[in-house]
Amino acid sequence: MSDTTNKSIRTAQAKRFWDMGVGRKLGKTSFAAYLTDIPKVPADPLTDDTAYPYFILAEPRLGLKRLCELGGVVFDGNDETFIAYDKAHREFTQPTWIRIQDGRKNRNRTVRDCRKSFGKDERGLTALQGVCAYLQHPTVLSESTQADAHVMDLSGSVRRAGRADAASLELWDGQPELLCHWDGIALPLCGAASRRDCKAL
Repeated sequence: MSDTTNKSIRTAQAKRFWDMGVGRKLGKTSFAAYLTDIPKVPADPLTDDTAYPYFILAEPRLGLKRLCELGGVVFDGNDETFIAYDKAHREFTQPTWIRIQDGRKNRNRTVRDCRKSFGKDERGLTALQGVCAYLQHPTVLSESTQADAHVMDLSGSVRRAGRADAASLELWDGQPELLCHWDGIALPLCGAASRRDCKAL
């Protein structure tokens, strides 16, 4: 992949957040100013990775609730609703590039089982990372009425009031919604998404 392509990926994903209003909420007065905060595209995602086919810019600085509001994702909770499943799933504090798989390969498996089967360098997506994935690549979700219906389980985030409930991102009547469900149930439309971190340049 050429340097021009690398720059276009960085610009396109940053522009998506800028057009939502993220940069302005952070006090940036121009897209150029916002773009300076976005890290360069790491070296290792420049080749195809069939295990983690989506290349995602995670933008955590406004918090989950505000990101959902700006991105049109229904979420009845707040920034305290979900917590990290464990230390390995602590949320990023700055914009970060990740590679993900959307969980389709894990459909009809419990979140608990998926966590146990994740590889050494694999982590379950958090609620915020799942929202970022949808905002950058809407095809990670599909409605129950579609042939490839899919809900993303976000096993890196659990409900503060009940750790057995993992976050999930669903699509209903064209509207994305951030919810949660019990991590011990296997559902045919649901599968745990996961990530691997990208090495910085």
